[in-house]
Amino acid sequence: MDNKRLKTNREKVIESLKELSLALLDSKALGVSANTIAKKIDIQRSTVSLYLNELVRNNEAIKINTRPVYFLDANFYQKNKDKLSRVTEYIQDKESEKINRDPFDDLVGSEGSLKDVVDQLKSAVIYPPRGLSTLLVGDSGVGKSFIAQLAYKFAQQKGLVKGKWVVLNCAEYADNPELLSSILFGNVKGAFTGAETDKSGLLKAAEDGYLFLDEVHRLTPENQEKLFQYMDSGTYRRVGETDQVHTSNARLIFATTEKQNADFLQTFLRRIPLVIQIPDFQERTRKERIDLITMLFFKEATTIQRNLYIASEVVQVLIQNVDKGNVGKLASIVKLSCAEALLRAGSGETDIHIKLDSLPNDFLRTTTVQDISTTKDYKIQIQFKSEKIKSRNTIERDHLYQFTEKLIQTVLQYGSNKITKHEFYNQIGNVENGLIDYISFELRIIKTNAFSEYVEQTLKSILANLYVNIGISQFNSSANLLTKLIIYINDYEDDQEIKSLDQTVLILRQKFADEMKLTDRIVSASEKQFDVHNKALYQILVFAFIYSQNQKMVDRETNAVIITHGYSTAESLASTVNRLLGSYVYESFDMPLDASVDDIVREIKAYFKTVDIEKPLVILVDMGSLKALDQRLKEIYSGAIAIISGVSTEIALDIGNKVLQNNIDKETLEKSAVGAIPKVTVVEPIKRENVILTTCITGIGAATYLQKLIQDNTPGEITVISKDFYELKKNGTADPLFEKYHVKIIVGTDDPCISEIPYLSVEGLINRDVGDPVFLTAFPNVFTTESLARMNSSIVRAFTVDNIANNMAALDPTVTVAQVEGCVTKLERSLGTKMDVYLKISLYMHLCFMFERVVQGEPNLDYHDVDKFSQCYGHFIEITKDALSDMQHYYSVKIPVSEISFIFDILKNRVDLSNIE
Repeated sequence: MDNKRLKTNREKVIESLKELSLALLDSKALGVSANTIAKKIDIQRSTVSLYLNELVRNNEAIKINTRPVYFLDANFYQKNKDKLSRVTEYIQDKESEKINRDPFDDLVGSEGSLKDVVDQLKSAVIYPPRGLSTLLVGDSGVGKSFIAQLAYKFAQQKGLVKGKWVVLNCAEYADNPELLSSILFGNVKGAFTGAETDKSGLLKAAEDGYLFLDEVHRLTPENQEKLFQYMDSGTYRRVGETDQVHTSNARLIFATTEKQNADFLQTFLRRIPLVIQIPDFQERTRKERIDLITMLFFKEATTIQRNLYIASEVVQVLIQNVDKGNVGKLASIVKLSCAEALLRAGSGETDIHIKLDSLPNDFLRTTTVQDISTTKDYKIQIQFKSEKIKSRNTIERDHLYQFTEKLIQTVLQYGSNKITKHEFYNQIGNVENGLIDYISFELRIIKTNAFSEYVEQTLKSILANLYVNIGISQFNSSANLLTKLIIYINDYEDDQEIKSLDQTVLILRQKFADEMKLTDRIVSASEKQFDVHNKALYQILVFAFIYSQNQKMVDRETNAVIITHGYSTAESLASTVNRLLGSYVYESFDMPLDASVDDIVREIKAYFKTVDIEKPLVILVDMGSLKALDQRLKEIYSGAIAIISGVSTEIALDIGNKVLQNNIDKETLEKSAVGAIPKVTVVEPIKRENVILTTCITGIGAATYLQKLIQDNTPGEITVISKDFYELKKNGTADPLFEKYHVKIIVGTDDPCISEIPYLSVEGLINRDVGDPVFLTAFPNVFTTESLARMNSSIVRAFTVDNIANNMAALDPTVTVAQVEGCVTKLERSLGTKMDVYLKISLYMHLCFMFERVVQGEPNLDYHDVDKFSQCYGHFIEITKDALSDMQHYYSVKIPVSEISFIFDILKNRVDLSNIE
């Protein structure tokens, strides 16, 4: 018999990497791809990538981050460096890149909401002869210290400083200004009591480096005066000196939470040429907030060496509610949440789940949970070993590449004559419509700063200049949507390989030369504004946008425009109606609320350059005040002008149809206006009774006990109903119960995972820090802090073993109490674990009602997969039978495996059962 051990997948990967690396000596390839190894040993590519990246971290393999990514056995490379010149050149280039890597790349948002901050800081750093003194202003926790240190690292990288990074928090010495002055400038012996020696200050310590003064507004006027003398001349005196003057070339960065603080001398502020406002957490883009949350959880996953699964609700609550304390507060919340979840998990658990009840209680008390989406998935999954992260941002990145793949397949089919030009247009249009809908309605990308507005103006200029050659006249709408598209690509592109991308671009150049000329102009303009990694990716997506828009143009006899006040109102309305009409009929203009008629005319004049101004013009406006436009417009527009106020989707659709049919005259417009009178419909709400729902993993007994317990402590004010656990978990809110009742809280022995409704465990029912906020939110007019205190006291008393046993009908409470406690103690010893008091309460309650059922001949046999449980957890079954043996003997009953399965479900997420699996 052959007892040779089978190789593990890891060993197969290592062996294949070595074999394939050896073959590289006779080829020009840079390395071996994960896909090549996966095909060779017939396992999943993702598994191969996992092991290859682990080898890279252990310095057993070299990773070459090209497209595709290549790997090389490290020992093989060391022995054959001279024969692998391309690999050596790549490694040297990467080392050089690492040295020259922009330190600001570590800053989330450096190419987004913080781009202006970064650009200003870089300008301040390189300004001769020793940079510009800079004041960073922002709320506590926004990252002022971190950003300031990145400026120092940037100066180091550029060879502008060689000295130290020195930090002083002025608030620490605000009550002792003389000591602060000594620390900052130094002192001579005897300058003050305790000055026993001469000391150099921080200005000297930071020579040829940077001195960062945090909370600078806490400096006294005298110390501010000393500092601005240094800023003026580069000289200063130590405390106690009158004659000697010292020099330093230390650069200065200041930080404060209060730019307008009265403690600042105006003469001091005037000497700081650059004041930079750091946006707080809620002012950052949604993508950046998710990135920050993900980064902080990844840091904790690495620290605790666990995989983290952060619930969608947790991420959404953090996105919406972290304000005071900003990123610093967020980091603290993340750390405490991980600590709480780690404490609750068993010692052998490698997967830690972060749920709402993992968040710190003081944060939850001040949290308003609103706009929590149950359809969008915001959960974050972090694998600490493979460094694999899945979040809302990675999902949005996946969507980008899915849209791209569909476009590539369509172009390849057209290039090989498998589809007609008409089919090509329809398919490109469908993909592009889906992409624009996703960007507009799912991502809701909006103009977040002056930079994105500048990008839009640049694109608008390109479209306006080239429309004569290409035929696109959607002056505003195209530029706005195109800006959103390019920002989306820039936000989510990475270095992953896209099959057939270059071939696709080649086909487009051959088939659509004019559209690709405009595409190149737009992508080139984007390269000047963004860091474009994959130019071909931009080209195919921008082409699809241009082509689908260009093909929708129709020859019509009337120009049509929608003008509204507010951001994106007209654009959204025009986009929706154009989509419904299947053609670009309307141009849109969104105007600020305080825009004058002159401002509006200025915008429309640019549009007039792209259309035939002798054709009739229909303008739909939102307010009557815009009707004053007619007198101004007739001076610059030759055709007839009709202005209709009270624009809506209905009237825009009606008039748009008539524009397409070239059926526009005064009579038809008046009919459209009359037909668009608003109609009122009142929908009365369905009245459903507010209830608390109790559930138990066994579906019987304990749920009824919980129902009675809560009902007795809310005398007649709240209806409490019970429901089978597995049926509830299976059906969710689709269960008929939710049509009849408005369930405000679910209380039970295990979480049925209905995210729309707060869940309270038995522990949460007892623990007021957890339970009180849930009850007060669900029933604000029923509960008060005082009534909850009384209810909690009663519930705690009810959860003693004696009280649980007294609610049984068939068994002697006195005997049952001692027997159940003995069973739990025996189970603890057999499992080698100590259960917390809350778990014991759940288990006492379950066992009491379980034995009553079995003794009465009504065991619960409805466990969902008893056979599979018996196969997987035979050892647990034996341990549990042994723990319950005395009671089984006493009552002459046999506990079925289905009942033991329920006991396992109660324990599995609360204690470490890995040793008995």
